[in-house]
Amino acid sequence: MALPVMLVAYCGTVDVAQMVMADRKVTQLTLALADLTARVSAVAPADVENIFDAAQTVLMPFDSANISMVVSSVVIDAGGIAKVCWSNQRNGQALARGTTVPLPDSIRVPSTSVIMAKASYKYTPMVGYVLTGTFTLGNDPIYTRPRSGQAVGSASIEQVVRTGTPPCPTF
Repeated sequence: MALPVMLVAYCGTVDVAQMVMADRKVTQLTLALADLTARVSAVAPADVENIFDAAQTVLMPFDSANISMVVSSVVIDAGGIAKVCWSNQRNGQALARGTTVPLPDSIRVPSTSVIMAKASYKYTPMVGYVLTGTFTLGNDPIYTRPRSGQAVGSASIEQVVRTGTPPCPTF
């Protein structure tokens, strides 16, 4: 009589533990995505693909086919308005250039820029007896300041420049 209850409890514990581990890895992946992008002064499309490849290795042993990643350069103008300068995605939706994005007040410093990274993972429980269906983990933005960006654009705002894209704040 106790065995069925114990098996259900065990299966539920396995599913929850795996989901918590996947959620932590998605957060680490998002941080790696933002950090790797913020370290460079300019990125070409091939560089961004390499950054996506490097960041998604953090997700191992989980299936990287279920991950969605977006990295964007957001420029905050002198009036405190934050707009997307450029955005790249893998299995996600890139933000359009000039899109106004909400930023926390602690990040919204006029005449600066930030790298905004988001990642989400569609997690399906391994056992699926207690937890059923697919859960979307992550999708919370992580912000980092450019470490070696270029002071470009009409306002000389330090930012990570994407090759082939005009510098901001000209949208």
